[in-house]
Amino acid sequence: MRCVAPICAAVVAVLCISGASFAAGEGAQGNVSAHSHTASGAMLAQTFANPVSLRGTLGSEQIQINLRPKVPAEDGIEGDYFVFGKSQRILLAGEVDGNEVLMEESENGTDVSGQWIGTVDAGTFRGDWQSADGSVSKPFALKIVRIDDKSKAGQQQVRGIKPTARTQP
Repeated sequence: MRCVAPICAAVVAVLCISGASFAAGEGAQGNVSAHSHTASGAMLAQTFANPVSLRGTLGSEQIQINLRPKVPAEDGIEGDYFVFGKSQRILLAGEVDGNEVLMEESENGTDVSGQWIGTVDAGTFRGDWQSADGSVSKPFALKIVRIDDKSKAGQQQVRGIKPTARTQP
């Protein structure tokens, strides 16, 4: 499902609800296996279950996105991104809907300045970004570079790096 007009948070919720019929194999996508959609959706939800950083391109610009689950996690994901070489951080908020990620961005924290629609496959988040007025569209491709996970000891662990042991005084 692709959006072409700017959307607000309320419309995102409606789109997520209406997207359920597509997940069941109805509509323009044809007969999609509900089991495969559920499995890929579960993997995607797991990708964003903890804070994650992604790096890659938005059009021709190099960017980094930092995302984390909202509290409560059922409310979706939030975070920000920046373009390398520029200091501005642009806010992001969105939903994981089946195997799609739908996000809106805001440059000023109030107004929607763009939207992101994409999927994650083999550690790459790719899709299309569109300006709020629909006049500009750019592809994006981002690799997951870090997933933070809370270990049983309550320490933060980065994939591939074990937390350091703490000594008692």
